[in-house]
Amino acid sequence: MQRIKLVIQYDGSDFVGWQRQKNGRTVQQEIECAINKITAEDVTVVGSSRTDAKVHALNQVVHFDTNSTIPANRFKIALNDILPDDVSVISSKKVSPNFHARFDVKKKSYEYYLSTEKQFCPLKRKYMTHIEKILDIDKMRKCAELFLGTHNFKGFCSAQAQVKNFERTIYTLKITQKKDVYRFSITGSGFLQHMVRIIVGTLVEVGYGKILQETVKSAIDNGDRKLAGRTMPPQGLYLKKIYF
Repeated sequence: MQRIKLVIQYDGSDFVGWQRQKNGRTVQQEIECAINKITAEDVTVVGSSRTDAKVHALNQVVHFDTNSTIPANRFKIALNDILPDDVSVISSKKVSPNFHARFDVKKKSYEYYLSTEKQFCPLKRKYMTHIEKILDIDKMRKCAELFLGTHNFKGFCSAQAQVKNFERTIYTLKITQKKDVYRFSITGSGFLQHMVRIIVGTLVEVGYGKILQETVKSAIDNGDRKLAGRTMPPQGLYLKKIYF
């Protein structure tokens, strides 16, 4: 038995999410089916992050156990020959049986891309979100500082989040602008369902004056979802990196 670690990328546009589901195509399902074709084994692939429908990944990390004698570094080549065009294996290696792609994670980084272009190119619609409002980046940056540190983020997650502990730590939250494109980069100990998209949505509404910074602080302090901003669409979100 050997435990294999994969680093993968995928375009989430045509997936209903990472985790295997009955109602559509998932990244986990594609990888497990590809491994089955190579090893004739029914394996379970464990991912570091359960990305939602239409969310992209640049460095998702997964592991699986196999009795196959295929050298670990050969799985990259073999899987890329089988996987569809919207999923790719960057690397494959043998790891300790104690390694766990989910439970060993120390922190995660995500990026969200937003465009305020007046004439938005339709070719970008699957990879960033478009709004027509003018944003005040200084207000957004100042408000972003409120999220740093350890907080109860109950007010910044989906009502369907199936967790008991809403406490997470945000290490960095940076907003950069290049012409009409804004990039929100966030690194934390972990993230609740829709948490990144709600934080970005809150900052965007601060940026065009709909929500005051004081209201955001109350949303953090009181865990009140009604005080936070909207949930941004998924296509602008990218899983950037997993840290162990």
